[in-house]
Amino acid sequence: MFNISGYDDILIVSGDGTVIYCDLATREQNRYKDEEMFGRSIKELYASADEYYPAVIAAREGIAVEDFEIKVETAYGGTIIKRGSAFPVYDGSEPIAAIEYSTVTYDKRHMMEIESLADVPIYRKNDTRYVIDNIITGDPAIEKIKKRIEKIAIDDTNVLIYGETGTGKELVAQALHNCSRRFMMKFVSVNCGAIPSGIIEGLIFGTTKGSFTGAEDKPGYFEQANGGTIFLDEINSLDPLLQVKILKAVETKTIRRIGSDEEKKTNVRIIASTNENPHFLIEKGKLRSDLFYRLAVSWIFIPPLRERYGDVRLITDHYISYYNRKLNMSIKAPGEDVRKVLDGYSWPGNVRELRNVIEGAFAFAENDRITLNDLPVHMVREYLQNKSRRGTHCGISGLPPADFSEETERKIVKEAMNAAEGSITKAAEILGISKQLMSYKKRKYER
Repeated sequence: MFNISGYDDILIVSGDGTVIYCDLATREQNRYKDEEMFGRSIKELYASADEYYPAVIAAREGIAVEDFEIKVETAYGGTIIKRGSAFPVYDGSEPIAAIEYSTVTYDKRHMMEIESLADVPIYRKNDTRYVIDNIITGDPAIEKIKKRIEKIAIDDTNVLIYGETGTGKELVAQALHNCSRRFMMKFVSVNCGAIPSGIIEGLIFGTTKGSFTGAEDKPGYFEQANGGTIFLDEINSLDPLLQVKILKAVETKTIRRIGSDEEKKTNVRIIASTNENPHFLIEKGKLRSDLFYRLAVSWIFIPPLRERYGDVRLITDHYISYYNRKLNMSIKAPGEDVRKVLDGYSWPGNVRELRNVIEGAFAFAENDRITLNDLPVHMVREYLQNKSRRGTHCGISGLPPADFSEETERKIVKEAMNAAEGSITKAAEILGISKQLMSYKKRKYER
């Protein structure tokens, strides 16, 4: 029987090359976290992958491709050698996917390349990238959180982190781990909301050979994190039965692999997170109250970016410097017109969204400075709407014409008309301009 114990990476793909699931030890070479690859093309993982990639062949043709060795180009342009086997998965008599088990090797040049991608190389061996100094802030509330992290990290208690999506919960969790006495041991991150429900229990607790078809003796995340920290992100995504098993692991400090009667002792610090208020989740039945009280021995609330005074500007400057280094560019700090739009935006995606906006602006920037044309149109529109609600007469005509392209104006006028359901009067109110000017803009861009 094929033995998967010698392999580090697991990849499940469909016949058209769509990634269904991946658990990769080689994530330093990837643009995305494992869970962010789900539903993407395999070419976003391995740029050179095509219809002849072994797992794609296995999924499409329904044949096993064993003991392959191929050279692939990564998303960052590096080259790695993959060795492994791929086996088809059937729905009845039809192949629908393939599961690949593989290992990866690098040459010396690519090892240096990987190291350059790590934000904090000294901590790479424990599977983290961030330390407390990576929390960029000038906001007093976040400064208090940093002091709290340093304090509770030493206590070794379980911690619950609550914050909206994109606020940096994993960054805080890694900072906790790297401030603790466990920092030399593994940090294992589990995105509970991204892993299919049918396999997550086996991944968390491990499996026993023969417990189900194809199962092998394989340690789960709790065992992998032994001596270190396990981070259960969006723990409220787990079904109630699995929450009960997590509760037992917390209370007894033991786990049991699927299909085994043996209790295994674990020495793991548990950090969990929710992206909604945990008390509200308890009321809705999405989070067990007994599990909450076991996990929230210490807890940290991360405020959304819109409530962090001055941090939009600090984080913007940080990512401009970061992408200048990474892309070998020399983009300057944005002008005050762009600053006002960024400051006035609500940031529903928080710090993650701000990072994506800056990265996108680098892609669009034609000069040495980010302008309004380089920002997403909806952000500029929201800024205009907010100023209009405050009674300030401004709008398209009130923005600096040198930095406001005709194409951007066209998009905003179109979106205002759509929001106003075709009413020129309402569209003018949304943009804070006169009805006559709105009528002129509409006629101009309909030509």
